Amino acid sequence: MRWYADNSELNGVRGASIPDILLFGGIAVEVDQVRPMREAIESVKAKYGHPRAPVKWNFKDLKALYKKQKLERLYEKLLKSSKEWRIEIAEIASDFDFRVILSVVEGHSIAKKTLTGVKPNLSRYAFSNGLMRFALHAQDEKADSAQVILDWPDRGDSKPFDLEYRTAYNEGKTGERDVSYHSGPLAPLGFDDCAAYVNMHHSTLLQFADLVLGANRELIECAIGKKSSGLGVDFCKIIKSRYRGYPANIVGRGISLASGRAAFRHDVREYVNRELST
Repeated sequence: MRWYADNSELNGVRGASIPDILLFGGIAVEVDQVRPMREAIESVKAKYGHPRAPVKWNFKDLKALYKKQKLERLYEKLLKSSKEWRIEIAEIASDFDFRVILSVVEGHSIAKKTLTGVKPNLSRYAFSNGLMRFALHAQDEKADSAQVILDWPDRGDSKPFDLEYRTAYNEGKTGERDVSYHSGPLAPLGFDDCAAYVNMHHSTLLQFADLVLGANRELIECAIGKKSSGLGVDFCKIIKSRYRGYPANIVGRGISLASGRAAFRHDVREYVNRELST
């Protein structure tokens, strides 16, 4: 089994000048599903340009990459059809037996200096919360082996994730918080001894994980009142049965929430239950 995971962030409703909510996670897929699922997603991309064309939720982020490769016409074609291919990818992917597992962490402070200083630890915290749930999922499914595949980290700094994975693998605990994993150490569960980092531009399933995370980012924005329902919520509704814990326990089993504010946890839980659990 593999967990393809990425990170995202957003500004909440408390007036922070930089993002104060972090998301980390993606999709858990059994190894024998990887190739057929990849090929199915690439069949959609082929309809709109090329099967191996990189995509992500915020497609405009890839403009420089396409320009560098002199593929401006392909970029414009995919940009104009981005709503259509995102929905079609969700529809075709929902035929496969993957599970959405992600973590959402709201920072305790909205001060820019504080948020900047604690961001590596928040990223590590979000990663560990997601990793805990992937470990339980692998254990529940009696997976023979498990691998964590991550997008290359921001600024190439993998240390927060490496440190967290090491303690989880060897001791079954988080790093600085010293919280025990309910699954126990990752080593006896057949996990690889380290996380793997790959370039999202070349991994179709990591691109799909980005789409899932981006859609869930919009889901959180709607839950806290930052925007009305949009494409992200529609995307999540298509794949709703693939959330771990569906239908009654998406929040907790599929989506981990960490915040010191009860209002934030309540608003997200209520919105998810209303939009995805029926």
